[in-house]
Amino acid sequence: MEGLVGFFKPDARKVGIFFLFVFVLIGARIQAWAFSGKDMGIPKPPLYDFLEPLPLWVLWVVLALPLILLSGAISSLGTGFVVPGWIFWVSNLVYFYALSCAISFVLGSRRPRRRRR
Repeated sequence: MEGLVGFFKPDARKVGIFFLFVFVLIGARIQAWAFSGKDMGIPKPPLYDFLEPLPLWVLWVVLALPLILLSGAISSLGTGFVVPGWIFWVSNLVYFYALSCAISFVLGSRRPRRRRR
């Protein structure tokens, strides 16, 4: 249990990677306006023109593929369950924090070991 707690315990690297993922998540949501809100008359979100050249939406899709597949599997069961927006955001944040912990673990385990003299 102590190893699992240590795995998820925040440190500077994990928090930095997590905030990078949050930037991708928010930027992807802003970029999604182009194909979900533009035709519905929803006004353009702030920072859309600034973020448009960045591939944030595609990056989010690639990073969140496990969540997308899971939600697709739940929807295909025919339950009629529609995921509320807040569950979407919370599940993305939890998933991206766990992913940042895994990336930090991999980066931390790849440190070169010093030779003993």
